[in-house]
Amino acid sequence: MQKRILVAEDNKFTSMQYAKLLESKDYAVEIANDGQECIEKYEKSLNEENSESFDVLLLDHSMPKKNGAEVAGDILSLNPNQKIILASAYAISTEKNYSKLKDKVSFLQKPFELTKILELI
Repeated sequence: MQKRILVAEDNKFTSMQYAKLLESKDYAVEIANDGQECIEKYEKSLNEENSESFDVLLLDHSMPKKNGAEVAGDILSLNPNQKIILASAYAISTEKNYSKLKDKVSFLQKPFELTKILELI
């Protein structure tokens, strides 16, 4: 069965690069352009009959409306077992949500080789 990946990234070039890589490995990819849209798409997948949930969420940290750490916290409150990868160009160890997330989320420090995503999935 094909794995479903939800990518939340406000930079369209970056999100398209992620999608191109993941789709080349036969993953089904859905894109959210900001943190709030990501939460809405995730909730919709939980509430729709016959809808499969996402296997992995790939979140950018710096996004409009809600940052990646906030999104991860919200998603984990809905599903504590959700696999999440959080990518950031900034040190997020000082984030107030970091201590709650560090054992539940995989972190990627930008820049990184795109293949690193595949290793974490």
